[in-house]
Amino acid sequence: MSLECAHCGTRCDDGTTRCPKCLRTTHLVSVADAPAKSAPARARWIAAASVLALTLGGAAMYRQRHAPPEAPPVPSNVAPAAHDALALDGDALAPLVERARAERDEAARARLVADEVHRRRAAALVTEGDAVPAPRPLSQLWHVLPAAQERVTSLDLARLVAAVLRAAGSEVSVAARTAPARRDEPLDETGLLGAYVVTVGAHVVEVTEGTLTAATAVPHTPLDARRLAGAVSAQAALDAASQRNTRDRAVEYANAAVDAWPDGAAPLAARAAVWMRAGSAGGLPLAVRDLRAALAMRDDAALELRLARALLLAGSVAEAAYAVERATRLAPAWGSGALAAWSMRRVMQSLDAGVADPCALLRAARAPWTDNAYALCAPGVDATTRNAAARRMLEASRDPLRVAFAAAALGDEVSATLRAKVSADDVRETSMWLVLLDRGDLVPALQGRADGGAP
Repeated sequence: MSLECAHCGTRCDDGTTRCPKCLRTTHLVSVADAPAKSAPARARWIAAASVLALTLGGAAMYRQRHAPPEAPPVPSNVAPAAHDALALDGDALAPLVERARAERDEAARARLVADEVHRRRAAALVTEGDAVPAPRPLSQLWHVLPAAQERVTSLDLARLVAAVLRAAGSEVSVAARTAPARRDEPLDETGLLGAYVVTVGAHVVEVTEGTLTAATAVPHTPLDARRLAGAVSAQAALDAASQRNTRDRAVEYANAAVDAWPDGAAPLAARAAVWMRAGSAGGLPLAVRDLRAALAMRDDAALELRLARALLLAGSVAEAAYAVERATRLAPAWGSGALAAWSMRRVMQSLDAGVADPCALLRAARAPWTDNAYALCAPGVDATTRNAAARRMLEASRDPLRVAFAAAALGDEVSATLRAKVSADDVRETSMWLVLLDRGDLVPALQGRADGGAP
């Protein structure tokens, strides 16, 4: 029992005669003490509280460790078209979207869109020596598809197919191929752009062929929004680098592409091409560095030939020859690798790095233009046939290697044509190939074209 002062409420021990607070001797009343909790009950409460705290803390830690990482934002300095690469603008594609939406089966929907885009396309895919187009708005891309004189990339087609399927309600993503369709050819013969497909459920749309294939049969890596923006910005950088007044912008787009897709080979290869265009002689070491980094990510014949071209311009002829040898080993049925090996055959033989018979590789190559190239290196071909093949080859391409190969066969009669054919940016590389082909006598006329003014 305890006592409590009825005046001020102070409690004191039993037997106290005066309130210790207000000092009154009256109004001290007896009150019952609250029962004390037993030790076992108190321990149980403490244990329960500890278990609850540990459980909540562990759950929070698990959620933090296993939550999907938040996707980093798209860099602000990528090309404008890269900010929403799958945006449908205008109503040009609305009828196709409605037709696709009417298909309830996802595979049938993807097949319909792929077939429609493929049937509409007359525009050729960008190849070596072609100017790379800027990434167009998708309605404009749909408009130019039937024009045979236009050029498109596999990224353009993948964006178009993915955007229509997404608008029709499918879960899709643009993906980068990680292996070529044919093992004896490169992934992308330009060595700059990469190759792209569209993933739809358990299938991929091979956009250049207009076919639907099981996803397990096509090695690929899906691209999130940031990496897709990097791919689009890389294409924009290549377009900007082709024009002298936009080369500063090309460097900006190329750097942004590498930042957005840091584990991709295509942005590095594109930036290397930009360095070679925009960086003058100082850009060559940067180009070689980027190409070596790209090859560390993906062993590819077209990348090896890109490296060989950069090394050749930098004066490292022996290293360029070894890169050409690796390109022909990786893709023996690729015409450009065989053409480079034929052009460098004497250098390669002196290094004991030669290809057994580059002309035989040209004969086995699949590209149509290689028939003309083979006629220029094969024995027993009469002069009339050789000259006709050289003229066709010269007319069909602006690639410095092919131009030099055809010009070397035609000789002095091609000087005027050569000056009109080669752009100022390609004069130096074309000159290097002519020297390797023992036609250095054509170089002065070509250098006169460069001194005469920009194209």
